[in-house]
Amino acid sequence: MSDNPMNSIYVPFNRPVKQSLIETVGITKMGVYIEASSVLVNLLIAFIVIMELPQLRNINRSTFNDSTKKRTREAIEAFRRNKKDLPHEAFHGGFILEKIAFPKSKGHLQLINTNADENPSVTFNYFSHPEDLHKCVKGIRLVEKLVRSKPFLNFTKCDKQTINKLLNMSITANVNMIPRHTNDTKSLKQFCKDTVITIWHYHGGCHVGRVVTKDYVVRGVHRLRVIDGSTFRESPGTNPQATVMMLGSKINAS
Repeated sequence: MSDNPMNSIYVPFNRPVKQSLIETVGITKMGVYIEASSVLVNLLIAFIVIMELPQLRNINRSTFNDSTKKRTREAIEAFRRNKKDLPHEAFHGGFILEKIAFPKSKGHLQLINTNADENPSVTFNYFSHPEDLHKCVKGIRLVEKLVRSKPFLNFTKCDKQTINKLLNMSITANVNMIPRHTNDTKSLKQFCKDTVITIWHYHGGCHVGRVVTKDYVVRGVHRLRVIDGSTFRESPGTNPQATVMMLGSKINAS
């Protein structure tokens, strides 16, 4: 199993920002993808995450290597309180996202029992491979350069001190409910680890040649095929929907 780790930096603007989903992807040579979305969209995602926590409890049980990094009821309640106290200015801005393409950190999937209605236990092991963590740090530094560039001067003015404030604000706005460290903004590696969230590009767990054949037929099961992201050995940082649709069309035609 694997998942593309994503980190984001909050950028407040001096004017309201139009609500927007991710529309443009910046693909860098360093293996990091850069995207952006409005605050309102990210708050909506945060609300969905909170509402789904009971259903996601099993699948998120083993997401992180460190046993102390668990979603606790106290952390969830604190997150709810913080979101209620958001100032109006919080809606004047957006998030710049950086994601790792083709992550090398691998995890695993394990069945809890034989009940098909029970979620399995999934471990993604984000940033367990040092190259992924190195890419994340380079991606955050690239985002810092972006918000200090000339095009952003029309919306916000950022210097080094302001960047540190933005990183702290980003930690507060994060939705993953992981306990924070006091040196988040001093260590970008720690910032990456503590603010990592999913972009929902889960892949693996049903590999071709092991669980399914090259024709995507489940081994030992008559007339059953699996055609989705679980059959991928790796995934780019962008939405894999088109790849899945293409694969399904090809298999359907054969």
